[in-house]
Amino acid sequence: MWLSIGFVIGCVTTVFYYQTLVFTLFTLSLVIGSVYFKPFLSVLLGFICGILCVWVHFLCFYTISYPDTDENQSKLVTFDVVEIISKRDNYYLKAKLHNPQSILSFKAPHALVSLKADTNISIGDRVTTRLKLTKFRSQKNFNGFDRERYAFSQRLFFKAKQTSASLQIIKSYKLSSITAYRDFINSTYQNTQMNWLYYALLTGDRGLMSYDQKQTLQQFGLSHLLAISGLHISLMFGIGYFITKHIVRLFIRVINQTVNLSLIYSVGGFSLAFCYVYLSDFLVSATRALIMLGCYLLVYFYSKQALKWQSLLYALVLTLAIDPFSLLNPGLYFSFCAVAIIFLILNRLSSFRGGFIALLKNLTVIQCALFIGLLPLSLYFFNGVSLIGLVVNLIAIPLLSFVIMPSLVMLSSLSIFISIEPVIQTLDPLLTLCFNALLYIPSDYRWLGSHSLSLVLVQALYLTGIMFYMLPTKRLLALIPVCIALVDTLLQTKPDWQLNVFDVGHGTMVLISKNNKGFVYDLGPIYFNQYTRVNSTLLPHIQNNAITVEHSVVSHMDKDHAGGLRPWLAQGYLATFNLLQPNGPEQVCLAKQFMFQGLVFTVSKNLGSFTSNNDNSCVIHISDGAFSVLLPGDITMQREHELIKQNEQLKSTILLSPHHGSKTSSSDEFIAAVSPDVVLHSTSYKGQWGLPHEEVVKRYLKKHVQQYSTAEHGQISIKFYQNEYKIEYARAQSYWFLKD
Repeated sequence: MWLSIGFVIGCVTTVFYYQTLVFTLFTLSLVIGSVYFKPFLSVLLGFICGILCVWVHFLCFYTISYPDTDENQSKLVTFDVVEIISKRDNYYLKAKLHNPQSILSFKAPHALVSLKADTNISIGDRVTTRLKLTKFRSQKNFNGFDRERYAFSQRLFFKAKQTSASLQIIKSYKLSSITAYRDFINSTYQNTQMNWLYYALLTGDRGLMSYDQKQTLQQFGLSHLLAISGLHISLMFGIGYFITKHIVRLFIRVINQTVNLSLIYSVGGFSLAFCYVYLSDFLVSATRALIMLGCYLLVYFYSKQALKWQSLLYALVLTLAIDPFSLLNPGLYFSFCAVAIIFLILNRLSSFRGGFIALLKNLTVIQCALFIGLLPLSLYFFNGVSLIGLVVNLIAIPLLSFVIMPSLVMLSSLSIFISIEPVIQTLDPLLTLCFNALLYIPSDYRWLGSHSLSLVLVQALYLTGIMFYMLPTKRLLALIPVCIALVDTLLQTKPDWQLNVFDVGHGTMVLISKNNKGFVYDLGPIYFNQYTRVNSTLLPHIQNNAITVEHSVVSHMDKDHAGGLRPWLAQGYLATFNLLQPNGPEQVCLAKQFMFQGLVFTVSKNLGSFTSNNDNSCVIHISDGAFSVLLPGDITMQREHELIKQNEQLKSTILLSPHHGSKTSSSDEFIAAVSPDVVLHSTSYKGQWGLPHEEVVKRYLKKHVQQYSTAEHGQISIKFYQNEYKIEYARAQSYWFLKD
C-alpha cells in the first residue's frame, strides 16, 4: 500500500514539478522522513520507482528518434497513414514516420502531414515523397486548449509539408479487424438519423459527429456518455456476465460444485469488455476503465480483505506504470474521482431492492454526489458546468444503461444473420424525438460559464472533502485547507491594471484590463478564411478572468488584425465599437482622449493623407500616470515621422513594435521619441516574413530596450502595480518536457 502511494506521488511530482524547487523540497522531505519513520522507507522506494518510470517512458516513447532534420531542406520520407484528419482540399494526415536508422517501431515519431494527391489515400497506406519537416510548435497562451501538450501526448513531434509532386503510394489491402468492425457498424446504421450516436457508442469514434452536436452534448453534460469509460465498460461487463451466466446454466450439471461460478461469470464479462476496448482501438479512457475493472475483480476474488479503495489505488498505479504521462489527460482525474465518489456513496446507500422509488432515490443521490464532487474539476478544466445536466443525466444514464446499449449490442449481433432494418426504423425516430426535445431547452439553462478555479483551490477543496470523510468527529478541521487557500488568494497582491498580448501567430490581439473591465485592440488573424483565435484564445481568457469587454477597436482592416471580426461580432460585441468606430470597425478610428477605469487613453490624430492602409492604423497611448503603453498598429516610418512632427503623446514604458518588427518601421527617431523600457513583437514562429527583422532588433538593442516576442515567449502579460510592473509569459509555464 505505502509502496503504491509512493509510486503515484513520484509520478505526479516528476511529471509536473521536475526541475522545480517543489520537486527538490518534496524529495528532501521524503528522504528526511524515511530516516525517522519506517513507513516512509516504502514511500521513498515507491517515489524513486515513480521517477524512474517517468524517465523510462520519456526516453522510450516521447523522445524524438529520427535523424536530425534541417528545417530549411526537404528530404525523402516514407510514412504510414495513421489517420485522415481532412481531405477537403489537400490531404491532412496523421502519419507514422519510418526511421531507417532504427529498428524499434514503437520509437517512430508521428507527424501532421499536408499532402496533395490525385490518388485516393486510405488509412494504412505507405507513402513516399519529399517533405519539409519542422518540429511541432503551436501558439502558446495562458488560457485555452494547449495544442503542444496534446501533441506531446499523441507523440506528434513534426509538422510536414509536401515539396515535390512525385508521390509513391503502396496500398494496404489488408483490412484490420478494427477498421472492418467500424465499417460494419457504419453500414449497419448509416440510414438512421442518430447514426452518429450509435457509431460513437459502439466504436468510441466520434468522427461522424458534427461540431454542433458535440457542443450540444457538452452543454447538457452528456459528453461523458460518448467517451467510452467506466459506464460503458461496466455495461459491457454486465452484458457479458449475464450471457455467460445463462450459458453456464445449460451445463450446470456437469460442472463441479466446488467451482466458483461467480468467477466464471466475471471472466466472461471481462472478456466481452476487453473485446469492446480492443475494437475501440484501445482508447485511453476505455483502457483506463478496463484496468480499473480488472484491478477491482482481482482484489475482490483474491484479496483476503477486499477493499474498494485498494483496487482503485492499484488501478491508478497500473495506469501510471503503463503511461505516467496520462496525468496530462483530464479524463484520468474525472474517472478516478467519479469511481471514488460512487464507492463512497454506495457504502451509505440503502438497498436497491425497495422498488422503483428506492431505485430512483438512490440514483438521484449518486448523481447529485457526482455533480458536487466533480464540480471543482469541471470549473478548473472547462470553466463552467452544465446546469441542466443533473436532471438530464438522471434520465439519460438509465436509458443508456438498460435500453440503448443492450439494444445496440443485440441488434448489431443479430444483423450478422438477419436484417434488423424494421427494428432500427422503429427505435431510431423515438431516440431522435428525445434528442430534439432537449434542443427546446433555452441555452441559458444548459451551460453556466465561470472563471476557472486556481489549482491550489481545487486541491484544497478535495483535501477538505477527504478530511471531512475521514474525521467525522473533527469536521471543523477539514475546513483548514480551504481557509488557507482562500486566505492565500486574498493576500496575493493584485495588479492595478494589465496588458495582455496574445500569441496568435502573425497578427495582433491585445487586451487592456482593469477592475474586470476590458479594452480590446485588434482581433488577430484569420487562417484559410475560416479559423481565427477569437473563440480559442480571446474568449477563454475573458471568461476565465471574469472580464467584461466595454470597448473594442480594429486598428485597420488587414486580415492579420481584423481576421477575428466576424466571430467577435457574432458574440454580440458590436456595441463595443461605438466609442472609437461608431460607423463600424471598417472606418478609421476617431481621434480623442478619454478615461477608461482611471486610465487615460489618447488616440492620435490621423490626417488621412496616407495611401497605405497600414499608415491609417489606429495609434493609442494608454497611461496611468506612472506607466504607459503605446499600441501603434502597422504604421511605417512615414506615419512615425508624422506622429513625431505632430508632437503626439509617444513616450511610453511599453511599446508594441510597429508592423510586427518590420524593417520599414521602428525608425531610430521613433524609438528615441517613445523611449520604451520594453518592446513587444507580436510575430509568428519562423514565419515567412522573418519578423522581427534583424535590423529592427539591432535598433532596439542599440537603445538598450528589453525585447520580448510572442513567437519565442508565447502570450505576454504585463501587470502594472503602483511602483513597478512585472512581465510574465506563457512559455515560462511550460512543463519541462515541452520546453525548447
